[in-house]
Amino acid sequence: MGRIVLDSLDKRMTIPVVNYYHKKGYEIDGICFDDTRTLSKKYIREIHYVSNNQLEEDLETLLRKYSPEDYLILGNPLMIEAVNRIKPNIKHIIPPLESIRIANDKRKLMELASKLGIKTPRELEAPEYPMIVKLNISEGIPLKPIDRYKIVRNEDEYHQAMERFRDYKENVIMQEYIEGNGYGVSLLFDYDSDLVDYIAHERILEYPVTGGPSALCRSIYNEKLVKDAPKLLKELNWQGLSMVEFKGDTLIEINPRFWGSLPLVFVAQSEMFTNLIRVLENAQTKIEETQCQYEIDKYMSYFPQCWISVIMNIKEGNVRTAMGSIPKILKSKEGIFMLSNIGPFFRYLKTLFE
Repeated sequence: MGRIVLDSLDKRMTIPVVNYYHKKGYEIDGICFDDTRTLSKKYIREIHYVSNNQLEEDLETLLRKYSPEDYLILGNPLMIEAVNRIKPNIKHIIPPLESIRIANDKRKLMELASKLGIKTPRELEAPEYPMIVKLNISEGIPLKPIDRYKIVRNEDEYHQAMERFRDYKENVIMQEYIEGNGYGVSLLFDYDSDLVDYIAHERILEYPVTGGPSALCRSIYNEKLVKDAPKLLKELNWQGLSMVEFKGDTLIEINPRFWGSLPLVFVAQSEMFTNLIRVLENAQTKIEETQCQYEIDKYMSYFPQCWISVIMNIKEGNVRTAMGSIPKILKSKEGIFMLSNIGPFFRYLKTLFE
């Protein structure tokens, strides 16, 4: 059994991935940037630190320590791009650079999706309220995800948004504001860009409530979304993992990295990360979009964000949303807490108050 080398150990969504592979009997090593703090430690045999300034050189050096029988699993966009270039002699699957380039360019992505008959937001030439002002290409921009877009409802908010993005004015697009709940389809493709696994989810609560990551979500099956998402990624010759985000049935973006609701994979008893190893071993079985291989109506939440979101929704007048979410939180499984490995959960909580 090969060793697993996993990055993004500073991210909360990676904690259940570590726990899962440990339970399966794998030895796990980690890769972290030297300016980040590792959340998972107990089940990690060795942690390698790399520098942002010489990422390719550092990765090339450390990955020489591993054999072609080991597995490299990546969730960080910078590391994915670097590994695309150095092509290490270790089992790995990541999307090609050209696929990532189109996925990260919202204008190009929407043009492609429209050609495939997938519903997309209308891009605006002049302000129409309400609308979204956002960065067209946001990867590599030193802004938090919540600061990369702004919902604009009037002229004053429009000027505020343009001031926020004054250093990126050539990289700004305006789109119509799409009403409706947020949905995601997380997928796994093999080396031939054939679908191997997927799981769909609905965002019930977000934090921040103005449009942040999932604070409470549930597994669902939505026939249209689980057809549209693979169609788009197949056209991009995608390989490996991804999450396609929708608002209602309208495409919003592709996340070519580990996604915020990832712990729901394990709550819903999906075998996506076992199937990832099968892909790396060329032992996978491709599936059709109609084959649902996970449990539906399973809930996952993050503490304390789910309860903060309830409070904020009440303050903003969304009382029905807030009160209706409480029973769902109570029957949800916390995304990263595990009694047998509680350290990562408390390390993560500590980061919230620093």
